[in-house]
Amino acid sequence: MSQIGYVLSDFPVLSETFVGTEIRAMKALGHSIQPMAFRLNPNGGQPIDDELARSATELSAVSTKHAMVEWLKNPVRSIKALSFIMRQRNLPKKSLIRSTGQLAASARTTKCHHLHAHFALHTAATAIAAAKLTGCNVSFVGHGYDVYSHPADLALKLSNVSFSVAVCKEMQSKFQTLNQSKKVHLVECGIDLARYPFKPTLSHNGKLLFIGRLTEKKGLTDLLYALSLIPEESRPSLDLVGDGEQKHELLTLTKQLNLNDYVSFLGSQPSEWIIDHANQYLALCTPFCEAKNGDRDTGPVVVKEAMALGLPVVSSDFMGCKEMISPDTGLLFSPHDIQALSDAISQINQQPSQQRLAQLKRARERVETYFSAHSSAQKLSSAIRGAAQ
Repeated sequence: MSQIGYVLSDFPVLSETFVGTEIRAMKALGHSIQPMAFRLNPNGGQPIDDELARSATELSAVSTKHAMVEWLKNPVRSIKALSFIMRQRNLPKKSLIRSTGQLAASARTTKCHHLHAHFALHTAATAIAAAKLTGCNVSFVGHGYDVYSHPADLALKLSNVSFSVAVCKEMQSKFQTLNQSKKVHLVECGIDLARYPFKPTLSHNGKLLFIGRLTEKKGLTDLLYALSLIPEESRPSLDLVGDGEQKHELLTLTKQLNLNDYVSFLGSQPSEWIIDHANQYLALCTPFCEAKNGDRDTGPVVVKEAMALGLPVVSSDFMGCKEMISPDTGLLFSPHDIQALSDAISQINQQPSQQRLAQLKRARERVETYFSAHSSAQKLSSAIRGAAQ
């Protein structure tokens, strides 16, 4: 199996659980993985990622001298790498030259055969240039803001990789439209089913649950307005797990809508929290939408986690969510349709126990079939092996 360098901006990151999950699944298939991050955050991620963080290379620690030496080793490759960098319009070229040398030095030291970057911004650009410098294969995976909100020379990147990875069908279609000559593999962010045991219950605490960053693309203002439409005698409470720039706005709106007795802000929690508490709740509610700047969630892992654990899901039919949730495994509504969201909440609250249990079993089976970390890693592994042939 090949030695793969995972190129990351920051690692670990609390909300980016999919990175560690994918690395562990790839290692389980026999790949040797070397995480490479420009900034290491030893205490900034999930506890389960601590071991990977200790084995990671911090690229910014590579000296400028060593980085520049990489540019002198093979003039032909250096010209190809520099040509790619000079065609960048949205990234600073001087820093990209330095980071390319830093990554190339680390990749050569760890004998990487393939570089795989998460996010389609500077990590992807650096990985592509470093691959040209070292002669190895390269790929990147898009996620959300890097593709839809702040894309940086995306078409150029797509034309210079061995292959690219999309996490949902809409993104795959976008990549294929931008560059039809390169392979675009659909590899959903999977979850480790062993960590998320199926434990549904017929009873619940009557509360809705949201988990994620408190940002515009999560649709939380819609959720608060939807709650306010439900009569007080049948209105469920809501626990918001997470933090973010929209927290003050949401606190203000909660007060304006007289929902202080119904909405609780629980702050950020590790992934173990959802595993321990999910089955206590009425449902996970994720009214995802497109932010004003185009940012969006494309394949939210939290939806798959809830479906795996046995927690009903009420979600907008946005991007990858409509691929995850079928009509018999959860409730879907159109983004920003506040009345439909309110009706869906009332519907799940009135759902008979046996119907709830049957729906949860189908949801778990769907995750096992389509969204396990093992199956996603197999797809990525196959793509990497194909690029090496």
